[in-house]
Amino acid sequence: MDWSKTKTIFITVFLILDIFLLAVFLNKQSASQFEFIKEASIEDKLKSYNIEYDKLPEDVSEETIITAKSKKFTKKDIGMLINQNVKLLDDQTSLKSQLQKPVKLGEKKLDELKAFVQANVLYGDQYQYWGLNEAKDKAIFYQHYDDKKLFENTNGKLEVEFNSNGEITAYNQKMLEKLEENSQEESIISAHQAIQTLYKNGLIKPNSKISDVELGYYTFVRLTELQVLSPTWYFKIKHGDKTEKMYVNAFDGSIYKNEKNS
Repeated sequence: MDWSKTKTIFITVFLILDIFLLAVFLNKQSASQFEFIKEASIEDKLKSYNIEYDKLPEDVSEETIITAKSKKFTKKDIGMLINQNVKLLDDQTSLKSQLQKPVKLGEKKLDELKAFVQANVLYGDQYQYWGLNEAKDKAIFYQHYDDKKLFENTNGKLEVEFNSNGEITAYNQKMLEKLEENSQEESIISAHQAIQTLYKNGLIKPNSKISDVELGYYTFVRLTELQVLSPTWYFKIKHGDKTEKMYVNAFDGSIYKNEKNS
């Protein structure tokens, strides 16, 4: 191990954390001088523009930043997989598995797909279902921490592939390890406040539908070996035929917008 390089990386990560926490503190100080629009008011505004949304999470918890690093799979890991032909790629941080025999899914496809992941993928219980890709020939899963998804994290992603008959034939896996909390817990903004932030920034158009509201983690700093993730609200916003994925940092209200829409 190159200790000098590792030490430099950790110093950089904690410096970034300090800067981020300072920014959160200053934003909260500023927010104390600017009262949020009352929830009833924002609800009335959304209703007047025919913006619909499901029941939102009510609890406002305290959360913390986490850090993680990419896992390198080993020969011992591969040895745990049966009836699969497995290759390691990208300096052993990516695993490609081809099933020796396709797996057919029954009527309860999603339940059986999740069961397959649990039983046949390394650390399968650490992944949660996200959805299908645009071609619908791959199912996407992402890792979770404390039962919260690591939103669209390419280093914590599992892709399950299907053939033309809808049978499982292969999967590609990447994984994060050493997920650790790296600061004291701080209060977060509510889902209502996050929606208000999107509304005030003109990101929710009239006649839209807000769905799939969820609290998870989104990467805001990515280094060579480490990444830093912050608690983040996720929203799916549908307007006409277009659906956008929006993320609002649950500490300071920063907005991340998914560039690839479906």
